[in-house]
Amino acid sequence: MTSKVKTIATDEPAYDAFRQLAKEYQLSNPELLAAMVQYFRVTKADPRAPTGPDLTSSLAKLTAKLADLDKRTIGFIREQEKTYLKPILAQVQAHQVLSVPAASAPAGMSEGQVKELSEWFMRLIRRTMQPTQLTPAFLNGSLPQPPTKDKTDLSLMPIKRQLMAVLSVAFRPELQVPSKPNDQASPAVAPPSPAPQS
Repeated sequence: MTSKVKTIATDEPAYDAFRQLAKEYQLSNPELLAAMVQYFRVTKADPRAPTGPDLTSSLAKLTAKLADLDKRTIGFIREQEKTYLKPILAQVQAHQVLSVPAASAPAGMSEGQVKELSEWFMRLIRRTMQPTQLTPAFLNGSLPQPPTKDKTDLSLMPIKRQLMAVLSVAFRPELQVPSKPNDQASPAVAPPSPAPQS
């Protein structure tokens, strides 16, 4: 089926320019005309504007917008890295360092910690147990002085609390010295509540 052919009247210079364009694009006259119509429909360009759309400046604007977007994206990523990622990484690394003992660290407690804990336990027993339950050698021995607050090893506090709890449960209340209400110098063992009579 052949389509109907229509003619378009134009002046000679426009026709010559049209023929030249057809040769440049290697199209026939009808193909070039159809392509031109499609071009103006798609681009919405105004064929009456002699310069047509300025593709160079449009491309420059688009490039500038992309560069600005790229800078903002990189700035956002750097801000997230500074605010969130680096602190999280530092915490993870610190946790790894703390959870792995150093090669030079001794296993268990140091001598100073063992001495402080032993002396504290001696003072605790002397202060909390009835003298009749203690040996004369222990009662007559010299009692070590407690360390000053700035010299106390705070890492031993959980062990001290646990030992006090064990003493309060292990010994009968009549074997223990009742704690004084205003005794704030060092923690005393609270006597356990008596077991219910059955």
